[in-house]
Amino acid sequence: RDGITVDMRFHSIRSLNKNDYQKLQDVFSSSNESLHAIYLEKLPFLFQNNGCTEGLYELKPLIETKVADSSRKQDILALYDTYKPLMKGEIAPVSTLKDKDGKEHTFAEFKGKFLVIDVWATWCSSCLKKMPLFIQLSEKYHGNDHISFITLSIDRKKHKERWLKALEKHGMTGLLNIYPDMDYASPFEDAYYVSGIPRYIIIDKEGKIVSAFAPSPGNGLEEMIEELLK
Repeated sequence: RDGITVDMRFHSIRSLNKNDYQKLQDVFSSSNESLHAIYLEKLPFLFQNNGCTEGLYELKPLIETKVADSSRKQDILALYDTYKPLMKGEIAPVSTLKDKDGKEHTFAEFKGKFLVIDVWATWCSSCLKKMPLFIQLSEKYHGNDHISFITLSIDRKKHKERWLKALEKHGMTGLLNIYPDMDYASPFEDAYYVSGIPRYIIIDKEGKIVSAFAPSPGNGLEEMIEELLK
């Protein structure tokens, strides 16, 4: 009845499509304050699961000019400032992490290659379900000098033994596996706004973000990699 949409849902958490973006453009271009209020409430969820995509960023001028002032509007504009550093083309935040032997690693050491990161944890069943597909993908590109695959666990330091056992149990020992080695939320988690896992991140050869919210294996990750390697 609003003349814009009959469906207020976003069906795919991490892959907004052109119809979703067009719906949002239509909503925030309108003068319907009720619709504005409804969709402002949805935006934090979209940021959390997609980051600040180019399509979401294009909404910012509309929200600034067409939406009435409110505390929720200011919260949404603040989210743009929060997530913009993770947009495509931005310099990827660098954190120091450790492998099972205590050796320190940073993303900077992979400069000159595309870096594909699987962010996971031993307590995350969805992560473990997807892990075999990630391993298969890494094996497909084994020996390719243009790309590297790593896993990054957000398990806490006190659970290191559980993490090490999981590496063996799930056949992950052929990969570089790193973790923050901390018993609290790490600088990596803060910098990349890790609020849900599994999470997949791709960094380009120059250390810039390709996607901080990449699709999962079996759901578009391989296609994105293929496009990058062309």
